[in-house]
Amino acid sequence: MKSRGFLMVGAFVVVFLMQLTAWAGEPCGKEAVIKAVEQAVAILEKEGPAGLEKVGQIRFCGDNYVFVNDLKGKTLMHANGQLIGKILIALKDDTGKRFFADFTEVAQKSQATHNGQSYFNGCDWVAYRWPKPGQQSFSPKESYVKGCLMGDTNVYVGAGIYLP
Repeated sequence: MKSRGFLMVGAFVVVFLMQLTAWAGEPCGKEAVIKAVEQAVAILEKEGPAGLEKVGQIRFCGDNYVFVNDLKGKTLMHANGQLIGKILIALKDDTGKRFFADFTEVAQKSQATHNGQSYFNGCDWVAYRWPKPGQQSFSPKESYVKGCLMGDTNVYVGAGIYLP
């Protein structure tokens, strides 16, 4: 009888700890970044440009966001509204790396066809340096980028995390 009570208490503790873990949210790692990008890609492939507003509302791991650019580097969706419409292909980090050019290169690594239209759908990680929000100094960051078809336009979706 006593061991049955311990089993009940043990089961309660396990369930309680599992719930606490769920409440804490998912860890902010590369899996969360990929999941956010894949979610955005699915929206854009289904809804086309009309899906940009939904994509702009995607948040993960707190305030992290996804962004959408065309293959010429023009920003179509970004959490910083001042970047929308700007061509960032030549933007460099503090080491001189043109990371938006790298994003485009990643997206163009592979091709697919949808309804007879060929488009780039490459995906990979790009490492660069960028200031954390509210800071002046640059920090290491990695973004996951994936090309997709948004209506008739080939774009890429990206999201990133700062590295420790």
